[in-house]
Amino acid sequence: MMADARAALSQLIGSEADELFFTSGGTEANNWAIKGAYFRHLQENGKNGHIVISAIEHASVLEACEFLKNTFGCEVTRVPPDNTGIVSAQSITRAIRADTFLVSVMLANNEIGTIQPIQQISERLKDSRIHFHVDGVQAVGKIPVQVHKLGIDNLSFAGHKFYAPKGVGGLFIKNGARITPLIHGGGQEQGARGGTESVALIAALGAAARVAAKSMPQNTRKLTEIGRTLRAGLHESFPSICFHGPAEAAQQMPNTLSFCIPGIRAEALAALLDHRHGVQVSLGSACSNNKATQHSHVLLAMGLDHDLIASTLRVSFGKYTSQHDISSFIAALTSSADLLKSIHSPAGYKHVAAA
Repeated sequence: MMADARAALSQLIGSEADELFFTSGGTEANNWAIKGAYFRHLQENGKNGHIVISAIEHASVLEACEFLKNTFGCEVTRVPPDNTGIVSAQSITRAIRADTFLVSVMLANNEIGTIQPIQQISERLKDSRIHFHVDGVQAVGKIPVQVHKLGIDNLSFAGHKFYAPKGVGGLFIKNGARITPLIHGGGQEQGARGGTESVALIAALGAAARVAAKSMPQNTRKLTEIGRTLRAGLHESFPSICFHGPAEAAQQMPNTLSFCIPGIRAEALAALLDHRHGVQVSLGSACSNNKATQHSHVLLAMGLDHDLIASTLRVSFGKYTSQHDISSFIAALTSSADLLKSIHSPAGYKHVAAA
């Protein structure tokens, strides 16, 4: 059962079966990749060294690096993106030093959906001994991912992002790319990750991988069309709307949209959508909405001002989302925005869509 799941996942991401290791999810996989590379470097070189990451990484990468910095003195450079959310290969190269041992850049951003130029970065690293980790949580199962073609050493993924249960994921470790285990114990996972495996979750992960591989072209077409409908509808209802991210569809995940409606507080808008219409949206990363943070680190790194960030919503949709759902969402958003504007307008306010 576990062998079948490993085979299905290896086909999904283009790896060998023995290069896949099961974890509890993306956060554990990211922590393992970052800390495992650090401890291997420390063991082999006897000194801290330097890590390069993008400034828009998931919290599990950012905080793992902060832990290494604050606890052991490892130096970390965060490379900002451009104003569309893309981290260029050139900017990563400029941040590399003689003592850099690890680069970590996510494949797809979890807030604005930008797809990073991973293959271009790996080309610049191929003649070095720098370990290259990629957080693929937002991408695996949604868009084609081929780890050997990308030229990377590690790839993290999480099952629930492609309809497997929560609590299971994994880490691709290229043959020959050694990292220190994060969890020590028995000889599970080729001795690389201690602890009894959750066979039921892993079997479900394998089943989800098989479905994802088979249905990906159809799902991508559907999500792309839904995204176009959503963008067009939002722009018609809110002519001043700003969409975050690149204009080219090839640089954007088909299931994530980040936008701001100037002059309307996103926090109030999200609350109205939830309580009056039963619609849930995010203010930033869905994984960090429980934190007492004022502004998205991703949007700040892109150079957006505080007012625009405070007006930003993140919407995600999936293969079960219908065109009717999109129409209902736009209607609910328009109604909620009208209510907020009428409250703040002494003379009253009536929504007028673009002609």
